[in-house]
Amino acid sequence: MATPVDYGDLEFTRPARQIKAVNLPAVPRRIFDGMKQYEDAARGFGSLGFEWTTNDANGKEVPGGIIVAHRPADAQVTQLYRMPKDPSSTELSRLTYFDIGSGRTISMFRGILVDDWRGVRRRGGAIMVMDLNGNEHFQLWRYWEDSLADQVLPKVQGELDNAPGLGRIERLTHDDYRYGSIVVSQTNNLMAFASNKENNRDTLVYVTRLIDSNTGAKAGVSPFTLPSRLVAPSTGEGTTMYSPQSFSLDDKYLLVIRRYGSSYNSLYAVDISGEQALPPKLIDFPGATEKAENTAFDNAVFSHNVDLPHLIYCITNGYGDFASIVTYDLDTASVTHITTSGPTIQAIRPILWEIQNLKVTSDNIVFTVNVEGWTSLFFMPLSGSHKNTVIEVKVSWERGWLTFQTNDINDKPYELTLHLTSYHSRGRITYLDLLPLLNDIKKDENGNAYVLASVLPYAQAAPPTVAHEVPPTLIRYKSFDGLEVPAIYYHPAGQSVTPAIIHIHGGPESQATANYRTPTHSYLLNELKIAVIYPNVRGSSGYGKKYMAADDVLKREDSVKDIGALLDHIASNMQTELDSSRIAVAGGSYGGYMSLATLTHYSSKLACGIENFGIVHWPSFLENTASVRRAARRLEYGDETIPEIREFLDRISPINNTSKITVPLLITHGENDSRVTVHEAVSMYKIVSKNVHTELIICEMEGHGYKQKSVIEFTNAADILFLERYLLSMSNL
Repeated sequence: MATPVDYGDLEFTRPARQIKAVNLPAVPRRIFDGMKQYEDAARGFGSLGFEWTTNDANGKEVPGGIIVAHRPADAQVTQLYRMPKDPSSTELSRLTYFDIGSGRTISMFRGILVDDWRGVRRRGGAIMVMDLNGNEHFQLWRYWEDSLADQVLPKVQGELDNAPGLGRIERLTHDDYRYGSIVVSQTNNLMAFASNKENNRDTLVYVTRLIDSNTGAKAGVSPFTLPSRLVAPSTGEGTTMYSPQSFSLDDKYLLVIRRYGSSYNSLYAVDISGEQALPPKLIDFPGATEKAENTAFDNAVFSHNVDLPHLIYCITNGYGDFASIVTYDLDTASVTHITTSGPTIQAIRPILWEIQNLKVTSDNIVFTVNVEGWTSLFFMPLSGSHKNTVIEVKVSWERGWLTFQTNDINDKPYELTLHLTSYHSRGRITYLDLLPLLNDIKKDENGNAYVLASVLPYAQAAPPTVAHEVPPTLIRYKSFDGLEVPAIYYHPAGQSVTPAIIHIHGGPESQATANYRTPTHSYLLNELKIAVIYPNVRGSSGYGKKYMAADDVLKREDSVKDIGALLDHIASNMQTELDSSRIAVAGGSYGGYMSLATLTHYSSKLACGIENFGIVHWPSFLENTASVRRAARRLEYGDETIPEIREFLDRISPINNTSKITVPLLITHGENDSRVTVHEAVSMYKIVSKNVHTELIICEMEGHGYKQKSVIEFTNAADILFLERYLLSMSNL
């Protein structure tokens, strides 16, 4: 664990709630006022899924709704809502009333049918994964409503105050470890979760019963600690990091993934049918063409078919450069390829792009494909006249990034909510029923099946739009070694030559997509007339495993050279659009490191830089990051305990190259960040501020990324003021 940060003699001002600042000028009111319409539009809606339809205590059926996440204008953090499934309804009921400290980030809201942990049945509701202060020490919580319980429980000690909300929230774990990755069995008998509670380092998998639990707990006021049994223990070799994936329909097996890093993990099956779980058994996929250490699995799900209870659907890149969907039968050890593309592989419909998301229902599979940052939707019926036909759903909308939830829990596997994000909207929820579309399947010029689809909007789950939004353009440029680098580009409407900001995503195993935009994105384009470029430098996901591995360890600075190549491309190929003498660079997390590294290499070509919660010294970052993350990060960045690797990491660390930064810099960081600790920001500020104008913002009760209204609004405004002063005016203060 990182030691407490030493602020030394830094003199902080407190210009806003939860904000400490050093060397920051007063931010004028006009910027906050000007940003309001853009921040209102950025407060999008997210769908957490359909609720179970259940019965109340009197046996009356209570239809399940849709759970929605949204931060209202008057709330400091995101809240939960319920809306009816019917898109003609405009009802939106608020469920939670948290303030910071009583609930901060809900990373998961997994619906359940019923539990009897306290000796009475509480129907519906969910298991929540939530932290309190930004440190990502997520705990487990039970959300329920008294009207669906056999009896009204007295107020439990430690129960969150959720007045005036209908729901009640009881804490199930009572320590400072991390919990998450909730999986509920198809029978609703069992629940699995992951935690590092054994030793604060290894993330292991546990199972508990939801019904017939016999916990011995009473329907009283005493706190309740969730009982569980360990089913995927530590291997005893290095750091073990497991996550549960899916229960088989007969509750015999639990799938777990062991993660070594972002690009390397293995899939295991655990027989949990006995009193003691058997050791996890590695699943060896026959005919795999890729080495195990270059293979990853995701979205591993058991079939819902009673005749094929041990059939597994999963996403893997074990058969090529891109991730595809395959099935594996535990009973026969046979593989079927659904989307794998390869010269010797027979697949139902080969797709040479990354499969992004996969859900398996009782009658179909539904998945999305990431095509250079834009999402396409597909499904494949598992029965009927179109059985095993992969069908593209061409949704009528402006296109961007799409995610979905299915209503299979209520026996409606073709019913979806779509979460649409684009240049036009920061997140709206719509309804789509796939079943009627099967009556009008078309074929494209290659004989591939597709359907045309119109969605029904939920008017209450759509943020306001901003006039004159700019659609993205995909551009490509050549880097120093001939590698082609893609980027998402936005240019202010009606403008000729403009300044530009290059915003670099984090990860690095992440991607700038058609939905990836900074909080100030539209303000920059519409009000300041600044173009925005989001490059996907080598190391980004979405372009295959070889591209993602092209920046590993000793190749780290090759990705920085990709930004240098972009600067050269702007100067030589975009003179009619961009002013190469007025370019800023910005980014968060790994993108924060990239911003600083770009400044150390290319300050002469830049006007200023913004760095958010970024890595400034590789060895200290690896030593201080949360212990559960350290092994995976070493696989990507290098192991600082190896002398020659440490020497390299020291040499490329921005903090050891501050003399090369010659332009103004703004640094922001969350004080409770457990991934990249606040030490990074403070140490960088203390050194670089001796050479150039530097501003520092420390965000209280924030972690890796900002969630609070006051913090979001202030850091946005501070970014804008900084760019006005040092990008637009080109002042050399």
